[in-house]
Amino acid sequence: MLKKSSLIIIVLVSGLIYISSALLSRGIPEGYVIITQVQADDAVNISGSSLNKLDLQGAQIVSFNPDKPGSSINVLTQNFYSAISPELSLDNRSIVFAGRKEATDNWQIWMLNLRNSRFTQITNNNRDCFDPVFLPDERITFSCTWEEERYGSGSTLYTAALDGRFLNPITYHPHTDHSGTMLHDGRILFISEQVYPEAGKQKILALRPDGTKSGLFIQIPDGIEITGKVRENRDKQLFMTAINEESGNRSNVLRFSYNNPYNSLTNIYTSETGELHSLYPENSGDLLVSYRKNDAEPFGIFRLDPQGNPLPVHIDSEYHFLEPVIVEEKPFIPRKLPSALREARNFGIVVFVETSQALAESKSFEGEKVQVIGLDGLLDEFPVFEDGSFYVRMGARTPVRFQKLNSSDEILEGPTPWLWFMTGERRGFNSWDEKQLTAPANRVPEAINHSYIEISGFDTPRLVIKNDENLLSEAGHEY
Repeated sequence: MLKKSSLIIIVLVSGLIYISSALLSRGIPEGYVIITQVQADDAVNISGSSLNKLDLQGAQIVSFNPDKPGSSINVLTQNFYSAISPELSLDNRSIVFAGRKEATDNWQIWMLNLRNSRFTQITNNNRDCFDPVFLPDERITFSCTWEEERYGSGSTLYTAALDGRFLNPITYHPHTDHSGTMLHDGRILFISEQVYPEAGKQKILALRPDGTKSGLFIQIPDGIEITGKVRENRDKQLFMTAINEESGNRSNVLRFSYNNPYNSLTNIYTSETGELHSLYPENSGDLLVSYRKNDAEPFGIFRLDPQGNPLPVHIDSEYHFLEPVIVEEKPFIPRKLPSALREARNFGIVVFVETSQALAESKSFEGEKVQVIGLDGLLDEFPVFEDGSFYVRMGARTPVRFQKLNSSDEILEGPTPWLWFMTGERRGFNSWDEKQLTAPANRVPEAINHSYIEISGFDTPRLVIKNDENLLSEAGHEY
């Protein structure tokens, strides 16, 4: 028989093991805030474009209890030279983030299991990868930079499994794509700016996780620059922080509706002297914001109530606090969208249909033609049918633009934004307006009564990382 003292020791040890296991299984408690912490220094460029965060040195991801002012900060990435942009998983048990283990490293995507403090490296390549977010199917989406001598520099959206496998680009245009976030309908919302052949305006685009159905979600008004991710709350309202150049670069919180983005864009808060960096909508209806009252102060975490009052939550004179997320029940679980891509069909098909208004205004489309323009120039040219429609098949995953000319080679419409078509994707569009707010004519387009026009002259995409296992030699490793 065991001695009484031995039994006591066994009970104590078992109790400690149980408590430790319970603490690990809980991860970070509900209500805690996870943020990016950066040393407050005059040399740190926090303001302006959200891409400035790639220049941050020595940043760390930390957590704290907002209900206990003055409580200690828990550093989650202390073994990293720099870490930014945390995003919680749907079950709040893990975060993904962009990190640099050493000062000489590129930004790569990492995952931290909050229950056991284990890190998994998801990407390992020679680009900077950043802005990760969880998809609802055990994958993530994120951005990686690219540089081309002719086309300049930009960034592409990718998806990958949580162990780094199945790395796939899902945007193919010469743009800077970043600040991805998930909509409740399962699409990825992201900020995009054209970089070739000329610089374009900042836009918010949406697409499915397989790269199909890409298109404009909302055009940002002139003079407005978005400074952080767009976030959706449980009421299908979307929020973003922005700078208004026309009002002396004042910071704003903008809100718009998922169901009616163009007609619902509203400025709900303007900072008269302070500055906003990023935000996160709480289930309570308040907004957590990264905010500072003036340039002499660091960014702290504030709570913006429905009346527009910024109430301090956590401030430290030595640090900037950016990119807040809160550990609480998710306002929604994004849909898992099915994919109909067929890799064996390395082409996409597109049908263009004019609107009823365009048909009413034009007596005839005779003599008009469409040009298909690739990154390196004109790919093809063909006449439209009598109702203005056309029907083409083209190589997949290559950016193109369309424009319409008259018989005198004068441009009548376009060029369109850069478009691409995934393998086996079938897509239609109407009108030459990117917003696509006008319904197509209620008739069968003449073009589909004929064979499609085959567009040739496509090259292998050069703006993306190919799905090469050599680029993932360290990905999927736990630390």
